[in-house]
Amino acid sequence: MTLPPLNALKAFDTAGRHQSFILAAQELHVSPASISRFIKQLETNLGLTLFARHANGVSLTEQGEQYLLAVQPSLQTIAAASERFRQQNVKTKLKIVAIPAIAETWLVNRLWSFQQQHEEIQINLVVDDQLVVDDQLVSLHPNEATIVLNYSHGDRVGADCFAMPKDRLSLVCNHEVAQTLKQPSDIYQHNLLVDADWKEDWYAWLKAATLPTKLPEKYQEFERYSMVLHATLAGLGVAIGHTALLKSYLKTGALVAPFDVQATSTKQFYAVVAKNTQRASVKAFINWFIGQPHF
Repeated sequence: MTLPPLNALKAFDTAGRHQSFILAAQELHVSPASISRFIKQLETNLGLTLFARHANGVSLTEQGEQYLLAVQPSLQTIAAASERFRQQNVKTKLKIVAIPAIAETWLVNRLWSFQQQHEEIQINLVVDDQLVVDDQLVSLHPNEATIVLNYSHGDRVGADCFAMPKDRLSLVCNHEVAQTLKQPSDIYQHNLLVDADWKEDWYAWLKAATLPTKLPEKYQEFERYSMVLHATLAGLGVAIGHTALLKSYLKTGALVAPFDVQATSTKQFYAVVAKNTQRASVKAFINWFIGQPHF
């Protein structure tokens, strides 16, 4: 039995899926020239032309399409079998890439709970400010143990998005500040504490409270939600609380929601994973994150 070079097969599979040497190179962390060499090596080995080269890129030939369909199941079988044996001997690693708000105000305080249930999983938590702008920056693949935690519409193409229990927007403050608030308009006696990326949360709550839907000329702005939280706990003003993140603070009385006024956002907190994920660690985290078995 004579097999083609496995590195060339992997490059072909990746380039075939993307119909691009450049995107394949990005996924495999090599240069486009390396992908081109691997493809040429495979074409020589097979005596076939797998890609048609164009001025603006490449495309699979008819033979290339047929060969891709033929080898992909075998490559997936090899990958799955290798992963099963790898997991038997190595502690499973799970990478979680999260926006600061989720990581700093919610996840860090709860990771012990997840890890007590899943001692076999080693978590690498990465905080990425850029996810607030574009969660596509983190690539997702069914055979990779990567999860993105973001605040979005849950509509990322090619991914499955799992929402936290329903998030609501409520005005929050500490107990001392709450004693000075008799009606919603009293909030202007205090600093309005604002997350620079989530000003629309304030607009939504002000509208629900039938107050002018604009911020006053003077308000305190922070670049991270965790800063807003700590300022609120310290009594520096009032803030918009995401109930999904601040449930424990409200339950213990560290924060108070002085008014029975809540608003909803068009966005929610989501755990985003590759569609049809194959990783047991990803499935375990999703079940824990949404509070009920899904997988």
